[in-house]
Amino acid sequence: MTLRQVGDRLRQLLASPLARNTFYYGINFSFQVFVQFGFFALISRALGPSGYGTFASVSAVALMVSVFVGWGSEHILIQRVAVSRADFPDYFGRSLMLTGITMVPGMIFAFLVLHFLETGNFSSLGIFCLIVAECGFRKITFLGSAAYMAHDQASKQFLVDNGSLILRLLAVLALWLSADVVTLDMWALWYLAASALAAAVTLTMVLVDFGRPRFTFAGFDFKLGFLFSLEFASASGLRDMDKPVILQTLGTEQAGLYTAAFRIVDAATAPIRAVLYATYTRYFRHADESAEHGIAFGVRVIPFVLGIGILLAAFILFVAGYVPLLLGSEYDGSVGLIRILAIYPLLLGLAGIGADIMRSIGMQAMRVVLILISNFAIIGFVWAGCIYGGLEGAVASRMALQVVILFTTWAIIGRRRTRANPGNE
Repeated sequence: MTLRQVGDRLRQLLASPLARNTFYYGINFSFQVFVQFGFFALISRALGPSGYGTFASVSAVALMVSVFVGWGSEHILIQRVAVSRADFPDYFGRSLMLTGITMVPGMIFAFLVLHFLETGNFSSLGIFCLIVAECGFRKITFLGSAAYMAHDQASKQFLVDNGSLILRLLAVLALWLSADVVTLDMWALWYLAASALAAAVTLTMVLVDFGRPRFTFAGFDFKLGFLFSLEFASASGLRDMDKPVILQTLGTEQAGLYTAAFRIVDAATAPIRAVLYATYTRYFRHADESAEHGIAFGVRVIPFVLGIGILLAAFILFVAGYVPLLLGSEYDGSVGLIRILAIYPLLLGLAGIGADIMRSIGMQAMRVVLILISNFAIIGFVWAGCIYGGLEGAVASRMALQVVILFTTWAIIGRRRTRANPGNE
């Protein structure tokens, strides 16, 4: 095949909206890997395992609470505007109103929860700054990202997602270069400033590209919004609530090693997330025809995630031993944990396909129940792993729970598909 033929073939592929968005999301998340790793490498070195473990645990609690800020309106925006873009001003206006109304109660609740947890040397002012950044400004940035996702404008979403990450990276770099010793409270102030700037730029971009919002509550589905909030809060808890358990059970330094391992493996999931993001709105369009169409579309995505997940597992096993060279010898204890987590991206991707199917075919309530149960289970699983196997036991228990979630999700979908097609029994 000649270079010209390759170029023609590439142009044909990029002419497809799905292929084009997958390409953009692939670049998006690949770039995020480098930026996030740079951020992680600097902040983990600046704070050390103990300080980083505390920061990650406090941030995990704040992020889980922040999901309820906006009452799930940004997810409804994606779902509805993906089908009817003319309704964007109404859904964007509702999202802004609900974000403003629920922001302060969410911040107060997060602060009260963290008051009763072990937060090391984090002062009340530092914790408050982090909560405002996560529950306020970061939420606005995510709303802007959702607006571009709903319009299938992956290139603009790339600017929003990576711009906010770059600002945080520049913030930690500036702090690291200007201060002899970096404390948690110092970092919280810089983090707040970077998050505020990212939110302001994102909001300006959306207003310029899509015009003014219409502020009205009429037609908002509060029940669906609550289900979205509950699901994504639970998903956030499933992703990060193991960190506070480690902090309370094994201490700040062990929490730092555990979190470092997960952050590195999470960065490696970028290609998996690119596929999930690129296909997300497509589920709703296929399911708009019928539930069977929505399920069939998800099944067609599985081979791509399976192939990528296997390659990522091999890559993680290879790079694990080099982590201490990048982060410092303090993180030697993370190497074995990273290797145990090698198949985590694959499990996450297959479960993600199942979750997208369930959202699109009207099984949101069932999805919420599954994730809520998983949230209670993760505390018990990880705590038992800590008690009986230390850090390695905690990671193994966390992976075992992920396998249970994966099989349960697809068992539910399989049952729904069988009921929809009784002749196939």
